[in-house]
Amino acid sequence: MASPQPAPRRTRGRPRTPGAETRILEAALEEYGERGWAGFTMDAVARRAGVGKSTVYLRWRDKDALLLDAVGARAAGIEDVDTGSLRGDLEQLATNLFRHYLDPAGWATVRMAVDAAGAPSSLGSFTEKVARHHTDAILPILRRAVDRGEVPADLPATTLVLCLYGAVTMNRLLLPGEGRHLSDEELRAQVQAIVGFVLAGAGASGSAPGKRTAP
Repeated sequence: MASPQPAPRRTRGRPRTPGAETRILEAALEEYGERGWAGFTMDAVARRAGVGKSTVYLRWRDKDALLLDAVGARAAGIEDVDTGSLRGDLEQLATNLFRHYLDPAGWATVRMAVDAAGAPSSLGSFTEKVARHHTDAILPILRRAVDRGEVPADLPATTLVLCLYGAVTMNRLLLPGEGRHLSDEELRAQVQAIVGFVLAGAGASGSAPGKRTAP
């Protein structure tokens, strides 16, 4: 008589309900975007996603692990841009960042930066990682600008990061109405104003010597 076959082992760590993980991650972004860290709970995410609490707790040990996964899954990569001028590069970078911040995942990163001071260390580590990505995105832009003679060689990348990303972030925080839609004209005007102030503060023209930037 053949011995009975062992029952298949149950794997842990991923929701077994089809499509559950995607719904949970989307629900986490929406929940956090609306309530912030203080009001963000695993139970509320489960209700919004339409799954049982056990499905959420099976995959994520706590709410900071869930939020980090949700933001990480949708975080937009900061791609290198090269338009041929410092002004053009910064305007494209700022435009990309604005659009990212109008997305639930982008808005969550803004709230995380605000909440990090009173939240678990993992959120602080995530915002530090984002800050490093921002600096890394500026470095090649700055090197090309130095080579073209648009900025002094000793201009620190941190200065541009703080000015550009700080201005875009504050602009997003002060937008009237969460998720307010910006028309292309509004977005262009916001970006041009921000980049103009950044370049003026950095003592840069935004274009190579001998070139004039179109008004």
